[in-house]
Amino acid sequence: MPSCRRRFLQSIGLAIAGLTHGAPVADAVEASPDSGLDWPMARYDPAGTGHHPTASGPTDTVSIRWTHDAPEWFLGTTSLVRRGDTLYAVGNGLLALDSESGDRQFGRAGPYQSSPALAPAPAYNTDTLAVTAPSGVFGLNAGGGFTIPLLNRPVGVERWAGPQSAGGGFFGPAEADTPVTADGVIYAALPGTNSVAALDPNNGRVLWRRTHHEDDPVSAEINRPAVSDGLVFVTNWPKQAAAYHAETGARQWLVELDDQLLLPPVATEHGVVVPSREFVYLLDPTDGSEVWRYSTDGNATESTPAVSDGTIFVADERESLHAIALATGQQRWTAPFDGPTTPVVADGTVYAVRSGYSLVALDAESGETLFEYRPSQVPLSTPIVGDGVLYAANRKRILALEEAA
Repeated sequence: MPSCRRRFLQSIGLAIAGLTHGAPVADAVEASPDSGLDWPMARYDPAGTGHHPTASGPTDTVSIRWTHDAPEWFLGTTSLVRRGDTLYAVGNGLLALDSESGDRQFGRAGPYQSSPALAPAPAYNTDTLAVTAPSGVFGLNAGGGFTIPLLNRPVGVERWAGPQSAGGGFFGPAEADTPVTADGVIYAALPGTNSVAALDPNNGRVLWRRTHHEDDPVSAEINRPAVSDGLVFVTNWPKQAAAYHAETGARQWLVELDDQLLLPPVATEHGVVVPSREFVYLLDPTDGSEVWRYSTDGNATESTPAVSDGTIFVADERESLHAIALATGQQRWTAPFDGPTTPVVADGTVYAVRSGYSLVALDAESGETLFEYRPSQVPLSTPIVGDGVLYAANRKRILALEEAA
């Protein structure tokens, strides 16, 4: 009869063999049920609105509910995601925390840089976390895999490596824009290329791939896609916006606008919101024709709009945050606000991080400032919103903010 030691070694061998041949790995944690407070990807939804319809956050002064000092390898400045009671943070690796206490569930170092996006993966017991790095696209195990006893070796964290980058360009490493997941498919701007692709969450297989400016492989990189009603909307430098069918990748339309496009689009019920350096455009989703344009008189190169309840919230990166009526393109209000920001909205409150150093909450109807919070470390990531709590990465730590008592 085999010894316990032999049975133990055989079990390790079977687990590693399963990994080598691409078989599903026994995950440490079962998939969490969907929660009304989930935040499954950066900007909350595939459309990129940044608006959570059922969550709420603090609206007066805030205090720290908990902080988690991250491992030495962690350097997080991207938005977190949440599934059930688990928060996921990415920055030179993957870190998972309990959302109530901030206790660490697991952490693994790796090349990963973008905010993750949760995608159902039927081949496994847990979701796949799609992330990008300057080197390419990766699928990670949302359950964290497991650690081999005695060897203390983590196994099964990285499920697959998808399309890889050809390398950096003249301006340095490729950008790692966050992926998007919709209807069981991952949509990603492939780092270091001018391509957008649809990927299978189970194995990273490319379902389709489309490329802009094939003769200019680096400088015209595509921004984060927005997905809605069976279409994938993308923008890329210098002036192009396009729509592709989500299932096949067939191009619906391609247009060139009158200003530089460095920022991702947002899909809405009225059309596609496309921010540029000096304008905000609304395009017809069926043919890309211009419905209206709004001049911010700005120089926006890092700010992504949020859209909530018929209003667009966008920074001009000079002196103001603008609230624009989605249907008409008319200004509703402006509020003093310097620097870039990517706001999020919940329960009538706009949360915007000013140039990474302070969090400002504004009333969505009036633009009135409700509070400002300055963390002890910078930069502060764009927050996500839960049940009265804001969660954010703060360089070497993760923190939760709640209404002050």
